[in-house]
Amino acid sequence: MVRYREDIAALSPYEVGAPIEEVARRYGLDPSAIIRLTANESPEGPFPGVAEAVTKILGESHRYPDPDVWDLGHALAGELGVDRSNLLFGAGSVALLAEIAQTLGGPGTTAVYPWPSFVLYRFVSIWAMTRSVEAPLDERFAVDLEAMRRAVDESTRVVYLCNPNNPTGTVRSGDEIQAFIEDIPERVLVVVDEAYHEFVTDPSHRSMIPTALERPNVVVLRTFSKIYALAAHRIGYAVGTEPTLTEIRKAQAPLTVNQVAQAAALASLGQPEELRRRVEANAAARHQMLGVMAERGIAHADSQTNFIYFRLGEDSRGTVDEFTQRGVIIRPMSRGWVRVTIGSEAENRRFVEVLDEVQTASA
Repeated sequence: MVRYREDIAALSPYEVGAPIEEVARRYGLDPSAIIRLTANESPEGPFPGVAEAVTKILGESHRYPDPDVWDLGHALAGELGVDRSNLLFGAGSVALLAEIAQTLGGPGTTAVYPWPSFVLYRFVSIWAMTRSVEAPLDERFAVDLEAMRRAVDESTRVVYLCNPNNPTGTVRSGDEIQAFIEDIPERVLVVVDEAYHEFVTDPSHRSMIPTALERPNVVVLRTFSKIYALAAHRIGYAVGTEPTLTEIRKAQAPLTVNQVAQAAALASLGQPEELRRRVEANAAARHQMLGVMAERGIAHADSQTNFIYFRLGEDSRGTVDEFTQRGVIIRPMSRGWVRVTIGSEAENRRFVEVLDEVQTASA
Protein backbone atom coordinates (compact mmCIF):
# COMPACT_ATOMS: atom_id res chain seq x y z
CA MET A 1 0.00 0.00 0.00
CA VAL A 2 1.31 3.44 -0.92
CA ARG A 3 2.18 5.51 2.15
CA TYR A 4 1.52 9.21 1.73
CA ARG A 5 2.90 11.95 3.92
CA GLU A 6 0.69 12.18 6.99
CA ASP A 7 0.43 15.97 6.91
CA ILE A 8 -0.70 15.89 3.28
CA ALA A 9 -3.12 13.02 3.90
CA ALA A 10 -4.75 15.03 6.69
CA LEU A 11 -5.67 17.85 4.31
CA SER A 12 -9.01 18.19 2.55
CA PRO A 13 -8.70 19.24 -1.10
CA TYR A 14 -9.18 22.96 -1.64
CA GLU A 15 -12.70 23.79 -2.83
CA VAL A 16 -14.18 27.00 -4.20
CA GLY A 17 -17.82 26.05 -3.62
CA ALA A 18 -20.37 23.57 -4.89
CA PRO A 19 -20.76 23.52 -8.70
CA ILE A 20 -24.03 24.94 -10.02
CA GLU A 21 -24.94 21.59 -11.61
CA GLU A 22 -24.55 19.77 -8.29
CA VAL A 23 -26.69 22.33 -6.45
CA ALA A 24 -29.37 22.05 -9.13
CA ARG A 25 -29.51 18.26 -8.75
CA ARG A 26 -29.45 18.34 -4.97
CA TYR A 27 -32.27 20.84 -4.53
CA GLY A 28 -34.23 20.37 -7.75
CA LEU A 29 -33.46 23.87 -8.99
CA ASP A 30 -33.19 25.31 -12.47
CA PRO A 31 -29.44 25.71 -13.13
CA SER A 32 -30.04 28.97 -14.98
CA ALA A 33 -31.62 30.45 -11.84
CA ILE A 34 -28.67 29.64 -9.57
CA ILE A 35 -26.01 32.26 -8.86
CA ARG A 36 -22.52 31.50 -7.56
CA LEU A 37 -21.03 34.15 -5.30
CA THR A 38 -18.24 32.08 -3.76
CA ALA A 39 -14.95 32.78 -5.52
CA ASN A 40 -14.72 36.59 -5.80
CA GLU A 41 -15.00 36.40 -9.57
CA SER A 42 -15.78 39.45 -11.68
CA PRO A 43 -19.44 39.69 -12.73
CA GLU A 44 -18.50 41.52 -15.94
CA GLY A 45 -16.22 39.16 -17.82
CA PRO A 46 -12.88 40.01 -19.44
CA PHE A 47 -11.87 43.46 -20.67
CA PRO A 48 -12.64 44.54 -24.25
CA GLY A 49 -10.32 42.91 -26.76
CA VAL A 50 -9.49 39.86 -24.68
CA ALA A 51 -11.81 37.45 -26.51
CA GLU A 52 -10.33 38.47 -29.86
CA ALA A 53 -6.76 38.08 -28.58
CA VAL A 54 -7.52 34.63 -27.18
CA THR A 55 -9.21 33.50 -30.40
CA LYS A 56 -6.24 34.65 -32.45
CA ILE A 57 -3.66 32.81 -30.33
CA LEU A 58 -5.57 29.50 -30.30
CA GLY A 59 -4.21 28.74 -33.75
CA GLU A 60 -0.75 28.50 -32.17
CA SER A 61 -1.79 25.88 -29.61
CA HIS A 62 0.68 23.37 -31.04
CA ARG A 63 3.55 25.61 -29.88
CA TYR A 64 4.94 25.86 -26.37
CA PRO A 65 4.34 29.20 -24.64
CA ASP A 66 6.94 31.94 -24.50
CA PRO A 67 9.05 30.92 -21.48
CA ASP A 68 10.19 34.51 -20.91
CA VAL A 69 6.67 36.04 -21.11
CA TRP A 70 8.33 38.71 -23.26
CA ASP A 71 5.44 40.78 -24.65
CA LEU A 72 3.33 40.77 -21.50
CA GLY A 73 6.34 41.27 -19.26
CA HIS A 74 7.51 44.41 -21.02
CA ALA A 75 3.99 45.84 -21.31
CA LEU A 76 3.28 45.28 -17.62
CA ALA A 77 6.68 46.63 -16.60
CA GLY A 78 5.85 49.83 -18.47
CA GLU A 79 2.44 50.09 -16.83
CA LEU A 80 3.85 49.56 -13.32
CA GLY A 81 6.95 51.68 -13.86
CA VAL A 82 9.38 48.86 -13.08
CA ASP A 83 12.10 47.01 -14.98
CA ARG A 84 11.20 43.74 -16.70
CA SER A 85 13.71 42.02 -14.41
CA ASN A 86 11.54 42.98 -11.42
CA LEU A 87 8.66 40.75 -12.59
CA LEU A 88 8.13 37.01 -12.30
CA PHE A 89 4.99 35.42 -13.76
CA GLY A 90 3.24 32.30 -12.53
CA ALA A 91 0.16 30.18 -13.13
CA GLY A 92 -1.85 32.35 -10.76
CA SER A 93 -0.51 33.93 -7.57
CA VAL A 94 -1.20 30.61 -5.80
CA ALA A 95 1.50 28.93 -7.89
CA LEU A 96 3.90 31.70 -6.93
CA LEU A 97 3.01 31.23 -3.26
CA ALA A 98 3.81 27.53 -3.54
CA GLU A 99 7.12 28.27 -5.24
CA ILE A 100 8.07 30.81 -2.59
CA ALA A 101 7.25 28.28 0.12
CA GLN A 102 9.43 25.67 -1.57
CA THR A 103 12.43 28.00 -1.76
CA LEU A 104 12.26 28.89 1.93
CA GLY A 105 10.65 25.98 3.72
CA GLY A 106 11.70 22.71 5.24
CA PRO A 107 11.78 20.92 8.60
CA GLY A 108 12.40 23.29 11.49
CA THR A 109 11.16 26.39 9.66
CA THR A 110 8.00 28.41 10.28
CA ALA A 111 5.74 30.69 8.25
CA VAL A 112 3.78 33.50 9.91
CA TYR A 113 0.49 34.82 8.56
CA PRO A 114 -2.77 36.34 9.87
CA TRP A 115 -5.82 34.21 10.57
CA PRO A 116 -8.40 34.05 9.19
CA SER A 117 -6.71 34.89 5.91
CA PHE A 118 -6.13 33.21 2.56
CA VAL A 119 -6.29 29.50 3.35
CA LEU A 120 -3.66 28.63 0.75
CA TYR A 121 -0.98 30.09 3.06
CA ARG A 122 -1.67 27.10 5.27
CA PHE A 123 -1.64 24.69 2.33
CA VAL A 124 1.64 25.88 0.79
CA SER A 125 3.33 25.79 4.18
CA ILE A 126 2.33 22.18 4.71
CA TRP A 127 3.44 21.26 1.19
CA ALA A 128 6.86 22.78 1.96
CA MET A 129 7.11 21.02 5.36
CA THR A 130 6.96 24.35 7.16
CA ARG A 131 5.10 24.87 10.43
CA SER A 132 2.38 27.53 10.35
CA VAL A 133 2.12 30.25 13.00
CA GLU A 134 -1.27 31.96 12.67
CA ALA A 135 -1.71 35.41 14.23
CA PRO A 136 -5.36 36.27 15.08
CA LEU A 137 -6.96 39.34 13.51
CA ASP A 138 -7.81 42.37 15.62
CA GLU A 139 -11.28 43.33 16.83
CA ARG A 140 -12.21 44.96 13.50
CA PHE A 141 -11.20 41.85 11.52
CA ALA A 142 -8.04 43.54 10.22
CA VAL A 143 -4.54 42.09 10.26
CA ASP A 144 -3.01 42.55 13.73
CA LEU A 145 0.47 43.67 12.76
CA GLU A 146 1.75 43.69 16.33
CA ALA A 147 0.60 40.09 16.84
CA MET A 148 2.43 39.14 13.66
CA ARG A 149 5.60 40.91 14.81
CA ARG A 150 5.51 38.94 18.05
CA ALA A 151 5.06 35.68 16.15
CA VAL A 152 8.32 36.09 14.21
CA ASP A 153 11.26 34.22 15.76
CA GLU A 154 14.53 32.57 14.75
CA SER A 155 12.71 29.79 12.90
CA THR A 156 10.64 32.16 10.74
CA ARG A 157 11.56 32.14 7.06
CA VAL A 158 8.53 33.83 5.48
CA VAL A 159 5.67 36.13 6.47
CA TYR A 160 2.52 36.23 4.34
CA LEU A 161 0.53 39.44 4.60
CA CYS A 162 -2.72 39.75 2.66
CA ASN A 163 -3.67 43.41 2.20
CA PRO A 164 -6.59 43.80 1.68
CA ASN A 165 -7.17 40.69 3.75
CA ASN A 166 -9.15 37.78 2.36
CA PRO A 167 -11.78 36.76 3.60
CA THR A 168 -12.51 39.88 5.68
CA GLY A 169 -11.81 42.57 3.06
CA THR A 170 -10.18 44.92 5.57
CA VAL A 171 -7.02 46.96 4.90
CA ARG A 172 -4.10 48.31 6.86
CA SER A 173 -2.69 51.64 5.76
CA GLY A 174 0.41 51.93 3.64
CA ASP A 175 2.27 53.58 6.52
CA GLU A 176 1.38 50.71 8.85
CA ILE A 177 2.51 48.06 6.39
CA GLN A 178 5.75 49.94 5.70
CA ALA A 179 6.53 50.22 9.42
CA PHE A 180 5.79 46.52 9.87
CA ILE A 181 8.16 45.56 7.07
CA GLU A 182 10.92 47.69 8.56
CA ASP A 183 10.54 45.85 11.88
CA ILE A 184 10.95 42.39 10.33
CA PRO A 185 14.49 40.94 10.23
CA GLU A 186 16.09 41.12 6.79
CA ARG A 187 16.59 37.34 6.78
CA VAL A 188 12.78 36.87 6.66
CA LEU A 189 10.93 37.24 3.34
CA VAL A 190 7.77 39.35 3.62
CA VAL A 191 5.22 38.44 0.93
CA VAL A 192 2.58 41.17 0.53
CA ASP A 193 -0.38 39.63 -1.26
CA GLU A 194 -2.16 42.41 -3.17
CA ALA A 195 -4.66 40.26 -5.06
CA TYR A 196 -7.44 42.77 -4.28
CA HIS A 197 -5.35 45.95 -4.39
CA GLU A 198 -7.18 47.51 -7.35
CA PHE A 199 -10.55 47.45 -5.55
CA VAL A 200 -9.43 49.62 -2.63
CA THR A 201 -10.76 53.18 -2.37
CA ASP A 202 -9.41 53.96 1.13
CA PRO A 203 -6.91 56.81 0.57
CA SER A 204 -4.59 55.52 3.31
CA HIS A 205 -3.89 52.37 1.31
CA ARG A 206 -0.95 52.08 -1.05
CA SER A 207 0.92 49.33 -2.82
CA MET A 208 4.18 47.97 -1.45
CA ILE A 209 5.70 47.63 -4.92
CA PRO A 210 8.14 50.54 -4.36
CA THR A 211 9.30 48.86 -1.15
CA ALA A 212 9.72 45.51 -2.92
CA LEU A 213 12.00 47.18 -5.47
CA GLU A 214 14.25 48.48 -2.69
CA ARG A 215 14.30 45.62 -0.19
CA PRO A 216 15.43 42.10 -1.17
CA ASN A 217 13.27 40.58 1.58
CA VAL A 218 9.97 41.92 0.21
CA VAL A 219 7.89 40.48 -2.64
CA VAL A 220 4.50 41.75 -3.80
CA LEU A 221 2.03 39.36 -5.42
CA ARG A 222 -0.69 40.41 -7.87
CA THR A 223 -3.20 38.49 -9.98
CA PHE A 224 -5.15 38.94 -13.21
CA SER A 225 -8.00 36.83 -11.76
CA LYS A 226 -9.93 39.55 -9.92
CA ILE A 227 -10.32 43.07 -11.33
CA TYR A 228 -9.07 41.87 -14.75
CA ALA A 229 -11.55 38.97 -14.77
CA LEU A 230 -9.15 36.29 -16.05
CA ALA A 231 -9.72 33.69 -13.32
CA ALA A 232 -10.01 30.85 -15.85
CA HIS A 233 -6.60 31.62 -17.34
CA ARG A 234 -4.56 31.29 -14.12
CA ILE A 235 -1.99 34.05 -14.39
CA GLY A 236 -0.40 36.18 -11.70
CA TYR A 237 2.92 37.85 -11.03
CA ALA A 238 5.45 38.74 -8.37
CA VAL A 239 7.29 42.05 -8.06
CA GLY A 240 10.66 42.20 -6.33
CA THR A 241 14.38 42.59 -6.79
CA GLU A 242 15.98 40.54 -9.54
CA PRO A 243 18.11 38.37 -7.18
CA THR A 244 15.07 37.49 -5.06
CA LEU A 245 12.93 36.57 -8.06
CA THR A 246 15.77 34.50 -9.52
CA GLU A 247 15.76 32.30 -6.41
CA ILE A 248 11.98 31.83 -6.60
CA ARG A 249 12.16 30.99 -10.30
CA LYS A 250 14.42 28.03 -9.49
CA ALA A 251 11.39 26.34 -7.88
CA GLN A 252 9.13 26.89 -10.92
CA ALA A 253 8.15 24.14 -13.30
CA PRO A 254 8.95 25.27 -16.86
CA LEU A 255 6.38 26.71 -19.27
CA THR A 256 3.57 26.99 -16.71
CA VAL A 257 2.28 30.37 -17.93
CA ASN A 258 0.36 29.30 -21.02
CA GLN A 259 0.24 31.39 -24.18
CA VAL A 260 -3.51 31.96 -24.05
CA ALA A 261 -3.16 33.42 -20.56
CA GLN A 262 -0.30 35.63 -21.71
CA ALA A 263 -2.36 36.93 -24.64
CA ALA A 264 -5.42 37.55 -22.46
CA ALA A 265 -3.45 39.45 -19.83
CA LEU A 266 -1.65 41.54 -22.45
CA ALA A 267 -4.95 42.51 -24.08
CA SER A 268 -6.27 43.61 -20.67
CA LEU A 269 -3.56 46.20 -20.15
CA GLY A 270 -3.57 49.78 -21.39
CA GLN A 271 -7.25 50.40 -20.65
CA PRO A 272 -7.24 52.85 -17.72
CA GLU A 273 -10.77 54.12 -18.35
CA GLU A 274 -12.21 50.61 -18.32
CA LEU A 275 -10.26 49.77 -15.18
CA ARG A 276 -11.51 52.93 -13.47
CA ARG A 277 -15.09 52.21 -14.49
CA ARG A 278 -14.95 48.72 -13.00
CA VAL A 279 -13.38 49.94 -9.77
CA GLU A 280 -16.07 52.61 -9.39
CA ALA A 281 -18.88 50.17 -10.19
CA ASN A 282 -17.62 47.73 -7.58
CA ALA A 283 -17.22 50.50 -5.00
CA ALA A 284 -20.81 51.64 -5.56
CA ALA A 285 -22.16 48.09 -5.27
CA ARG A 286 -20.03 47.46 -2.18
CA HIS A 287 -21.35 50.62 -0.53
CA GLN A 288 -24.89 49.49 -1.22
CA MET A 289 -24.29 45.96 0.11
CA LEU A 290 -22.56 47.21 3.26
CA GLY A 291 -25.54 49.50 3.78
CA VAL A 292 -27.87 46.51 3.56
CA MET A 293 -25.86 44.74 6.25
CA ALA A 294 -25.87 47.79 8.52
CA GLU A 295 -29.60 48.46 8.08
CA ARG A 296 -30.44 44.89 9.10
CA GLY A 297 -28.08 44.84 12.06
CA ILE A 298 -25.98 42.06 10.55
CA ALA A 299 -22.44 41.67 11.89
CA HIS A 300 -19.96 42.32 9.10
CA ALA A 301 -16.46 43.55 8.34
CA ASP A 302 -15.79 46.87 6.62
CA SER A 303 -14.74 45.58 3.22
CA GLN A 304 -12.52 47.38 0.72
CA THR A 305 -12.74 44.55 -1.83
CA ASN A 306 -15.26 42.79 -4.07
CA PHE A 307 -16.62 40.59 -1.27
CA ILE A 308 -18.22 40.96 2.15
CA TYR A 309 -17.59 38.93 5.32
CA PHE A 310 -20.69 38.63 7.49
CA ARG A 311 -22.37 36.51 10.17
CA LEU A 312 -25.98 35.46 10.73
CA GLY A 313 -25.55 32.76 13.36
CA GLU A 314 -23.24 30.21 14.95
CA ASP A 315 -23.15 27.71 12.08
CA SER A 316 -21.31 28.78 8.93
CA ARG A 317 -22.27 25.73 6.91
CA GLY A 318 -25.85 25.94 8.09
CA THR A 319 -26.05 29.52 6.84
CA VAL A 320 -24.53 28.52 3.50
CA ASP A 321 -27.01 25.65 3.16
CA GLU A 322 -29.92 28.04 3.75
CA PHE A 323 -28.69 30.25 0.92
CA THR A 324 -27.78 27.35 -1.36
CA GLN A 325 -31.19 25.69 -1.24
CA ARG A 326 -32.61 29.03 -2.38
CA GLY A 327 -30.23 29.14 -5.35
CA VAL A 328 -27.53 31.48 -4.02
CA ILE A 329 -24.15 29.87 -3.38
CA ILE A 330 -21.90 31.67 -0.87
CA ARG A 331 -18.73 30.62 0.95
CA PRO A 332 -18.55 29.17 4.49
CA MET A 333 -15.75 30.41 6.73
CA SER A 334 -15.63 29.60 10.46
CA ARG A 335 -17.44 30.41 13.72
CA GLY A 336 -20.61 31.40 11.90
CA TRP A 337 -18.92 33.74 9.44
CA VAL A 338 -19.50 33.48 5.69
CA ARG A 339 -18.34 35.41 2.64
CA VAL A 340 -20.29 36.64 -0.36
CA THR A 341 -18.87 37.98 -3.61
CA ILE A 342 -20.27 41.26 -4.90
CA GLY A 343 -21.95 40.27 -8.14
CA SER A 344 -23.93 41.95 -10.89
CA GLU A 345 -26.82 44.25 -10.04
CA ALA A 346 -29.30 41.40 -10.57
CA GLU A 347 -27.20 38.95 -8.55
CA ASN A 348 -26.85 41.39 -5.66
CA ARG A 349 -30.59 42.05 -5.69
CA ARG A 350 -31.30 38.31 -5.52
CA PHE A 351 -28.76 37.89 -2.74
CA VAL A 352 -30.51 40.55 -0.64
CA GLU A 353 -33.88 38.86 -1.21
CA VAL A 354 -32.48 35.55 0.02
CA LEU A 355 -30.66 37.28 2.89
CA ASP A 356 -33.98 38.64 4.12
CA GLU A 357 -35.62 35.22 3.77
CA VAL A 358 -32.87 33.49 5.72
CA GLN A 359 -32.77 36.16 8.41
CA THR A 360 -36.56 35.98 8.82
CA ALA A 361 -36.51 32.17 8.96
CA SER A 362 -33.87 32.18 11.69
CA ALA A 363 -35.53 34.88 13.81
